[in-house]
Amino acid sequence: MLKRMFKCGMAAALVSTLILGTALPASASDENEPIKIGIFMTFTGSNASGGQMEYEGIEAAQKARPTVLGREVEFVIADNKSDDVEAVTAAASLVSAGCSIVLGSPGSSYCIAAAPTFDEAGIPIITTTATNPLVTQGNECFFRPCYTDDFQGAAMAQFAKNDLGAKTAGVITDVTDTYCIGARKYFVEEFGEENIICDVRYNKGDQDFSAQINALMEAEPDVVFCPTQCTEAALIQMQSHQMGYYPQFLAIDSWEQQAMIDIAGEDCEGALFTCFFVAGDEPTPIVQKYLDDYDACFPGQSPKGSGTALGYDTYNIALDAIEAAGSDDSAAIMKALEEGEFECVTGNIKFDEEHDAIKDSAYIKTIEDGKFVYYALAQLDTE
Repeated sequence: MLKRMFKCGMAAALVSTLILGTALPASASDENEPIKIGIFMTFTGSNASGGQMEYEGIEAAQKARPTVLGREVEFVIADNKSDDVEAVTAAASLVSAGCSIVLGSPGSSYCIAAAPTFDEAGIPIITTTATNPLVTQGNECFFRPCYTDDFQGAAMAQFAKNDLGAKTAGVITDVTDTYCIGARKYFVEEFGEENIICDVRYNKGDQDFSAQINALMEAEPDVVFCPTQCTEAALIQMQSHQMGYYPQFLAIDSWEQQAMIDIAGEDCEGALFTCFFVAGDEPTPIVQKYLDDYDACFPGQSPKGSGTALGYDTYNIALDAIEAAGSDDSAAIMKALEEGEFECVTGNIKFDEEHDAIKDSAYIKTIEDGKFVYYALAQLDTE
C-alpha cells in the first residue's frame, strides 16, 4: 500500500505498524526501548508524490543515523491520505502509539487539521513543506524549517516585477486548497491588486481548464502566477499549449515534483518557481554528506527535489533536539527545538517565536530538458 516505502532497507531501525488504542503519554520511556518518531505523511491521495519525495530524505537520514542517545529509532508510519479528515485520524494514531516527536507533512490544510491533536498531546511535530502561515500560528506543537507562503509569494511577486519586468499578471488558483489560496493572497498583495488583470479559479479535481485559459489569453498578462498542486499544474500547462497559449508561468514550491515533468513533458519547460534548496556546483560538506547519504540509500538516483532535502533536515533536527534534551520526553524535546540552532542542508536554522525558520531569500528554479535547474536567487525586500 505504501509503495516503495522500505526500499532502502531500514535494517538499523524498527518500523512499526500503527495500532489504534489507548493514548500513551508522550513522556520519557525506558532507556532500553527504541525512541519512537512518528511519520505523518501524504503517501496516498493527491499529494502522494510530494510525500514520497520527502520521505526519501527521511529514509536517507535514518539509514545514515539510525540511533540517538544509544537507542534505535523506531518509525511509526501514518498516512494522512492527502485529506483533512484522514489527517486527524493519522495524528490520533501517532499519539496513541506514544511517539515522542513527529515529522511531516506536505499539505498545509492537513497539518492545520491535525494540529489540535498534537497540541493536546504535547507532541512536537516538524513539518517538512507545509508553508501556509496558519500551520504554526497558535499551534505550539508545530515547527517549520521551510519558508512560508507569505515569504515565497511576496518573493516571487518582487522577482516578477524587478527581474522579469512584468507590469501585469494573471492568476489561476484552486479555491478549495488552503495552500493555493494563501499563496495567491500574498503574491497579489505584493504585486498589487490593481496589476492583476485576470484572476480565475477552479476546484480541486477539475481536469478541464479551457475556460480559465481562454480568460487569460484574452487578458494577455505579462506573467501567469499559478500556485497549484503538481497534477493540476501539469494539465494547465499542457492545455495552454494545446490552445496556442505560451505564457511565462510562475509558481511556488509545489511545482518541484518529478510527477509534473512525467505528466507534462516538454509543456512544463521554462516555468519558474520558488524552491527550498539548491545543491550548487561546489557543495558544502553538509550538502555533500546529504548527497552521499541519499546515494547510499538510493544507489544511482538523484534527490527528486527540495522536499527531499527538507525531509533529511527534519530527521536530523529531531535527533539533534533529542540529544540536546538528553531524553525522548516530548516536553524536553520541544524546549530543545525552541532554544537550539541547527546546521542543516537547507541552511542553518533557528526557529522564531512562531516556530518558523528565519529566512531572507528564496531559490528560483526552472525546468530545462526535463530537469529542475537553478535559475536565480530572490532576495525579499521587506522595506
